Amino acid sequence: MSYLCFDIGGTFVKYATFDADANFLTKGKYPTRCEDPEQFFEDMAAIANADSAVTAIGISFPGFIDVTTGVAVRAGALGQLDGYNLIEHFAAHLSRQVPIHVENDAKCAALAEGLNGNAVGLTDYAVLTLGTGVGCGLVINGNLVHGKHFRAGEYGMSVTDFTTRGFATLHDMASTSSLVRAYAKSKGVAYEATSGEALMADLANPTTRQVVADWADHVAVAIYNLVATTDPERILIGGGISKNPKILPFIEAALEKNPFWVKDYRTPVVLCKHDNDAGLLGALAVAKQH
Repeated sequence: MSYLCFDIGGTFVKYATFDADANFLTKGKYPTRCEDPEQFFEDMAAIANADSAVTAIGISFPGFIDVTTGVAVRAGALGQLDGYNLIEHFAAHLSRQVPIHVENDAKCAALAEGLNGNAVGLTDYAVLTLGTGVGCGLVINGNLVHGKHFRAGEYGMSVTDFTTRGFATLHDMASTSSLVRAYAKSKGVAYEATSGEALMADLANPTTRQVVADWADHVAVAIYNLVATTDPERILIGGGISKNPKILPFIEAALEKNPFWVKDYRTPVVLCKHDNDAGLLGALAVAKQH
């Protein structure tokens, strides 16, 4: 028995096969081609059809995913696939029938941590991914929370600073990309002229440390609100340079400013175990669950 898993991104599609014990058997990636949706599914099918040992397929996909039907209600950065039934269109290109299951990418990150990461044994936890945007996977009573319209966990759309920044969302204030953008501004350079790596190398600079501290304040508000709403056992942070151990102390210091956190809502905040493989391992968890 082997599982084939896909992690669909806007630039690349990563794929891997696993054995029943979640060990990698093969791994690869190819450019995402979704301008022609059928080409997108043909590319995936070429991988699947080349391996006759695959017994189930799991897919990590961005956007609002109806897990009961496989429809991408909203396909995130792959807008050309809005409204597509991912399972039906993929299956139509396969040379044989194989069970296919699909899940939102941030929710897959949460499943990956529960499968063999830093949430093993927990029944109530949240994974907050801080990358190009802000994603969230919620697990309550041992189950992923999807919501009536499959939008639960779209935490990046939260508005937390209305009086100062209007309807700016956490995507705008707490993502890794927003941190790098603020760093570029502090250096007087274009966003494209710097990077997260450059920021990390410049952390001894007081101005850079202040940029990170200001960003961490927004992340801390997001974490506090999430804890106050869901009361998890643990919050896990992943995605982008926010997963770097040097960033976590800034977030912890920002949380300590909140008297309500200190008095009543303090909850362990840890880094995710999985990084680049989180989507693949989450897709594996989805396939194994079914």
